[in-house]
Amino acid sequence: MGRAPLRPASTGLAIGPQAPQELLHRALARAIPKLAGQPVSAALCLFSPSLARIAPEAIRQVMRQLACLRLLVATVPGVITEEGYAIGENACAVLLLAPPFGLSPVTAQVQDQTILSMARLEQCHGAWLQRAPRMGFLSGRGTRFWQNAQPIPGPCEALVEGAVRLQAAYSPGMRPLNTPLAVSLQEGNLLLRLERYSALPLLAQSLPFSIREEARLPLERLLVGELRPGQPSAAPPQWIHIRATDLNRSGLWLERSLAADARAFFALRDPQVAERDTRMALSTARASQPAPDFAWVFSSVGRDAAFFSGSDRDHALWQEFFPGVPCIGAYDLAEIAPIEEENRILRYSKIFYLFSAQTEYG
Repeated sequence: MGRAPLRPASTGLAIGPQAPQELLHRALARAIPKLAGQPVSAALCLFSPSLARIAPEAIRQVMRQLACLRLLVATVPGVITEEGYAIGENACAVLLLAPPFGLSPVTAQVQDQTILSMARLEQCHGAWLQRAPRMGFLSGRGTRFWQNAQPIPGPCEALVEGAVRLQAAYSPGMRPLNTPLAVSLQEGNLLLRLERYSALPLLAQSLPFSIREEARLPLERLLVGELRPGQPSAAPPQWIHIRATDLNRSGLWLERSLAADARAFFALRDPQVAERDTRMALSTARASQPAPDFAWVFSSVGRDAAFFSGSDRDHALWQEFFPGVPCIGAYDLAEIAPIEEENRILRYSKIFYLFSAQTEYG
C-alpha cells in the first residue's frame, strides 16, 4: 500500500491540572511528529481558561524549538481540536502549519483575503470590523493575546498565506417560534407590541408545548431575532437577549431596543435544531471540499457539551464527516463571519472554516 500523503498542518491537545507551560509542551509533543519533519511556517496556540497565566519565555522557547518566526497565542474559555475539547478547565490546543501554508501580518493594503481575527468585545468597533473579510471570535475582558513573544492589547489578527481554498460551514442552531412581525410599540428597551400582539402573551403562545410545561420561562434559551429593511435574505438576524418579563404591561425587557422600522420574531436555542444545522452544513461542505488540509472552528460557549446534555454533538459530527482532519478552535462569547459581503457578529452559532491548498502536496 502507498504511503498516505502528509498534511501541511497538525494539531495537539493537552488537558490537565498542569501549568500552561507544561500543557503547551505536551500539546507540541503530540503535534510535531504528525508533520514528519516538515518545516513549521507558523503556529497558533490557544489556552483555556481565559485567565491563564503564560510566561513570555515559554513562548520564546517554542519559537526556538520550532524555528518559527510567526506565532499567535490567545487565552479563551475553551479549546477544540479534532481529538477532543475542553471548556472551563486547564487545556492547550496547538495548530502547526507547514508550507505552503503560513500566517503573515495584516497591512492596510489587504484586499480579497480573509483575516483570522481574535479580539475582545469592547475592541470590536465598526471601522475595524468592516476593514476586510474576517473570521474569528470575540472574547471577554479577561482574554490575553500574544504575537510572537510580545503581549499585545489586541485585536490579534493574521492573514493565511499560501494558495488557499476556503469553505465555510455555518450552523445557527435557532428554532424560530413565529413569523417576523413589525415592531409597533416599545419604550426604550421594553418591547410591548409586535403588530397588534402584546409581546409577552405572544411569546407564551409561541412556545413549544414541552417548554410550557416547565416551571419557569427559560429566558437563557429564548431570543428575539431582529430583521432590518434592506437586509439580504440570506443574512442572519441580529439576536437580542430577553432580560426579563413585565407582567404588568405584558412586555419584555430586552438587552437593547429594536430598530423602529424592524421586524422581529422569537426563537429558541434548540439542541436538536443545532445538530440538524451542523449535519446539513458539514454535509454541504464535504460535497464541495471532501479532503481539506485543516480547519478552524469557532463556537459560542452556549454550544458546549452542556447545551447538548453531556456531549458536544457538533464536535461528534465533525469527527463523522471529516475523520482525522486537523482542526483547532475556541469556545468564546461571539463569532465573526463574512456573510453576504459583510462581517457579522453571530451568537450561539458554530462556524467551521475548511482550508485546502490549491495544489497537491505530500
